[in-house]
Amino acid sequence: MNKPAATDGPVSPVLSGWFDSHCHFDFPVFAQNRQAVWQHCESLGLTGLIVPGISCEQGKQLASFCQGRPWWFALGLHPFFIDQHTMDDLDWLERALVTSDCVAVGEFGLHRVRQMDPAIRLRQRRLFDAQLQLAQQYRLPVILHGVGAHDEIILALRQTRFDQGGVIHAFSGSEQQARQYLDLGFRLGLGGLLLRPNAHRLRRTVQQLPLDAWLLETDAPDMAPAVVASATNSPVFLPLIGVALARLKRVTPATVRAAQAARIGQIFRRSTDLSI
Repeated sequence: MNKPAATDGPVSPVLSGWFDSHCHFDFPVFAQNRQAVWQHCESLGLTGLIVPGISCEQGKQLASFCQGRPWWFALGLHPFFIDQHTMDDLDWLERALVTSDCVAVGEFGLHRVRQMDPAIRLRQRRLFDAQLQLAQQYRLPVILHGVGAHDEIILALRQTRFDQGGVIHAFSGSEQQARQYLDLGFRLGLGGLLLRPNAHRLRRTVQQLPLDAWLLETDAPDMAPAVVASATNSPVFLPLIGVALARLKRVTPATVRAAQAARIGQIFRRSTDLSI
């Protein structure tokens, strides 16, 4: 079954300004002032964002949440919330991928920690493999979460010959791992971690890789940049990350914005003349 053409969905953002490629803008922390926050974003030049899926229950609300706004959404089962998922949720996900206007499968992946319960490790991997297969089947890019698991994810992508591309969210791995992801057709999510004083390896990796390797994101409300006083992250901080990237690459912020617009359209296969 092929994914049908998009019909009534979110307003297509104008891909010429700043774009937050990973923002949990539907989380309750934004409930009281979401419209004011977005107006502030627009005043700073943001033209759109992507809201990732994390669970079946949350994902069922994303189409209506983004309706009529320049916000896209993805659908997925996040490994950190493994206790909330059942294998039956994969049936919901497949139906939703066919019938909704989601732009990607995600956020999903592997979240590995020390002394991890083997049963949880196995459940994570089963859900990871299943979602990767669905993305390949329905020809959708993916938004991948990888903590302590980059080598495992890279091997899985190679073994399955996954060729739809996507984004490695909040990348903080090595330059070698970064280049392997790029060779597989992925881009690397870059957020507030770039602004941490001790993020020396990440900044070296950013300097070594081309500008179009990176995709800006905030991961709001989590991972607030160290240079801001707020404990809650917000998409309003996205331009700060963009300016920091411009300085590292010795280009203008306008050059970064243009590169981001091109990458967003390419990865998620959307353009300014597509009503989604």
